[in-house]
Amino acid sequence: MSTLSARLMGLFLLLSLLVAGVIVLAVVQFSAEQVMHLLMQGVGTPEQARAMFDQYVVRVMLIGAAAGVVLGSLAAWWLVRRLMRPLQLLTEASQSIAVGDLAARVPEPADSELRRLAQSFNRMAGALQRTEQLRRALVEDVAHELRTPLTSLRGYTEALADGVIAPTPEMLHTVHEEIERLTRLVEALDQLARGERDERSPEQGDVDLALIVRRTIKLASPELTRRQIEIEVVEPPALPPVQGDADAIGQVVANLVQNAERYTDDGGRMTVRLAAGAESLRCAVENTGDGIPPDELELIWERLHRVDRSRARASGGAGIGLAIVRQIVDAHGGQVGASSADGRTEIWFRLPIANRASKAPVQQAVTSASSPRHMRG
Repeated sequence: MSTLSARLMGLFLLLSLLVAGVIVLAVVQFSAEQVMHLLMQGVGTPEQARAMFDQYVVRVMLIGAAAGVVLGSLAAWWLVRRLMRPLQLLTEASQSIAVGDLAARVPEPADSELRRLAQSFNRMAGALQRTEQLRRALVEDVAHELRTPLTSLRGYTEALADGVIAPTPEMLHTVHEEIERLTRLVEALDQLARGERDERSPEQGDVDLALIVRRTIKLASPELTRRQIEIEVVEPPALPPVQGDADAIGQVVANLVQNAERYTDDGGRMTVRLAAGAESLRCAVENTGDGIPPDELELIWERLHRVDRSRARASGGAGIGLAIVRQIVDAHGGQVGASSADGRTEIWFRLPIANRASKAPVQQAVTSASSPRHMRG
């Protein structure tokens, strides 16, 4: 399909040829008429012949100019209509978005330039709509996460103040768990925001990823044993180190393991696979259980996104773990990804090998060693 620029150039050339053709035809026609008239007269001076010829030339020029004006006006009207209609729709959609209708979109014109403009606008509108949805979800989820433990704490403290119940160890343990839940949520939100605005370069060095994986699995073993979840670590011998911050990379592994643990049914299975490529090291955490719908695979990295909101809330997750994973991995120059099919879900990340990694400072890495439990998406 031709571009708008090509169409305009073609229109200009066509108009030029039409006007030139009109003038040529008029000159030929009226020149022949002039010659015939002079021959029929058979009399007259050269000055009279010249005056008559000039009169016909003026007539030809007027006819050509009139034809040019008419054709130019028609072309301008067509061009303005073709350009202004998409721009008018774009203006109306922009006004709709300005008043809060983020679902407004514009049709894609046939011309490639206008089509790219419409596509860019629609992508922007979609991003704004998605951001607004995430903002509302953020407010809703944070309010819910805060409301539940605060309601429990208020009930216990009111009962204690009224003398309705005595402070037993079990009750104090429950209060402590609710406080820990609030603390995890606040720390996770603060950590994510801090990582987004922190431009300091973290400590860089060679990191033994296999050692971090084994240490993380050891810490998770009591809970995995209690739930009868089998876990296997698959790693080739003599893996090269990766370049980065050991604490931040440790948090990535911990978040992925805890995420898989959260979504593995009791009696299920988890597998951690390490593999070395030419320039990077890949770590994948796979678990059995309910999968992720295909249309949500890219959304699991968004903060507070939940694949199963009711189940995630029941398990105490805040929906921030994978957002932190992506943030850290991106800061180290790596990649993240996920796949889910046939009752198995795999979430992976890839980091540059130390002796091949760029020495440029890593930006925006999160260096906190804490690893609160987070849930998938």
